[in-house]
Amino acid sequence: MQIFKNKLNQTNSTSKAELISYVDPSLTDSKSPSIIFVPGGSYTHIDFKQSEKIALRFLSYGFQFSILRYSFVDEVSPLFPAPLIELAEAINTTRQNSENWQIDSKKVILMGFSVGGHIVSNFNNSWKSDWLTEKTGIKSDLLQPFATILGFPVITPEDGFPDADTLSTWSDNPQMIAADQHVTSDNAPTFIWATADDSLVSSANSVHYFLALQSKKVPSELHLFQHGPHGMALADETTAYDERHADARISEWSKMAIDWLQELS
Repeated sequence: MQIFKNKLNQTNSTSKAELISYVDPSLTDSKSPSIIFVPGGSYTHIDFKQSEKIALRFLSYGFQFSILRYSFVDEVSPLFPAPLIELAEAINTTRQNSENWQIDSKKVILMGFSVGGHIVSNFNNSWKSDWLTEKTGIKSDLLQPFATILGFPVITPEDGFPDADTLSTWSDNPQMIAADQHVTSDNAPTFIWATADDSLVSSANSVHYFLALQSKKVPSELHLFQHGPHGMALADETTAYDERHADARISEWSKMAIDWLQELS
């Protein structure tokens, strides 16, 4: 396995945004699909140790894998739209390196957990927008994701997360980052999973986004498990912070997502 690091948002000399790519040349003789993972962390931090474990799991499933280190609220004020611009640059970087990284450039998949799901869902709404092309200089056809996967995502402030004081550090126009309000028929197919009794980020976020996708006839699938805390990640001992974060039934979500992706191919 090889690890590549590419600095993003280079118009900002103080930016810490970076794409960390894990490439396994031995995966297949042909090119592999690629996942760009956007971790959670309340826009204040990222658990890179856990993220790397997720990377290794999906490498074992046959995906090349990258982790997006996006800007945090103490680095950009207000935060948005910086993470969307950085994700656009990450996708463009991935496609530019598709030959060296043995990636099928038509199958770049975005996966986001928690606030990472907030970035991915808003990007899915925006990849074809004129403003994003103007901000990045990247043509929209180079930004189109093949599909998106959302785990326990933050979607809209209307569903209780974050509080008003924190929200003001995210955006000076909160309605514009309410992802369920801006879905279009151009959104990429989306797989969503969450737990119904998540006490930090209400599962209503997932339901509202799923219904918005359905209203635009975007291929989408929602799995709402009955019990489980926020941040279950792989939902097994690999990423579990404690015994509550491991559940054999919920851990099947990753294989379910892969089966779903194969149906799209």
